[in-house]
Amino acid sequence: MLQKKILYWYKNNGRKNLPWKTTDIYKVWISEIMLQQTQVKTVIPFYKKFIEKFPNLAKLSNATLDDILKLWSGLGFYKRAENIYKSSQYIKKNHNNRLPVKYEDLINLPGIGRTTASAILTFSGNGKFPILDGNVKRFLSRLYFIDPKLSVREIENRLWELSENLLPNKKAPEFIQSLMDIGSLICKKSEPLCLKCPVNQDCFSYKKNNIKKISFKKKVSLKKENIWTVLIVDNQERIFLKKLSYKNLWKGLYSSPVFLDKHDMKKWIDKYDLQHCLSSTIWKFSHKLSHINFLFNVHICKIISNKKVSLMGDNWYNLSDIKFGMPKYQDKIITEYINNYD
Repeated sequence: MLQKKILYWYKNNGRKNLPWKTTDIYKVWISEIMLQQTQVKTVIPFYKKFIEKFPNLAKLSNATLDDILKLWSGLGFYKRAENIYKSSQYIKKNHNNRLPVKYEDLINLPGIGRTTASAILTFSGNGKFPILDGNVKRFLSRLYFIDPKLSVREIENRLWELSENLLPNKKAPEFIQSLMDIGSLICKKSEPLCLKCPVNQDCFSYKKNNIKKISFKKKVSLKKENIWTVLIVDNQERIFLKKLSYKNLWKGLYSSPVFLDKHDMKKWIDKYDLQHCLSSTIWKFSHKLSHINFLFNVHICKIISNKKVSLMGDNWYNLSDIKFGMPKYQDKIITEYINNYD
């Protein structure tokens, strides 16, 4: 029986020691949001720090968005952190700081779709629901040789039906974890390890010798975009940072001033009388997001006397102890400054 083969494989090979392997619905929720579009190995250290700081909803609901973004810095897709914050405030107000265990209530929280809601409830022992994340989609598509000529909606509906029909009455949490693990560890996007797959003899793609790379993401051409920024440090080793709002990217994080246009940057520099503090060196580096490849052009500005500039006084932070969330590119800029310009 297919389910027995999959569960037996999980018993011997599944990832059972992940830090979020618990029935605590709060911890399961945090892990499932972090795991959206992010690999397990990347999430683990962020998850551990997050739970250490916010071990329960009562602690989390008293946190600010800045508190959450600080812990999220470097994990990416920062909308997820905002969704966690919004959800915590809603739960505090409407559910007495307890995550809802009804599917219809849970799925209405920000950032929770069908798969995330199903995983949270199933792993926490509040029911059994099928899931369909990227790994499971790929595994089931190969296992049943889903016709790629079908429309996206038809494929999606067919895969949900298969996922639901496969789900056993017992050991549902172990089973859906095993589907994800097989998809991630065995049934990889390219070069799947078919000989190690517990159900290769049941796999229609394997039988047809037609294992191929499968992707359910729309192909997006990577845009190239220039961005200008000014790293400003004063004689007290404080850094000037502003809260970001850049094309809905990095929203709520703190960064050196960034500009879409080089001329806008020069106007800003002139406005705050920073010309005399600029280094002649312009440092350039690439920073890739899922859909944009940025080329950063970094100007270094070392202020010797704060009396000669007119920057806002409450935007200065200790360079060695920044308590706000920053984009990964800002960490690169600070590290480069400390290593080569300080």
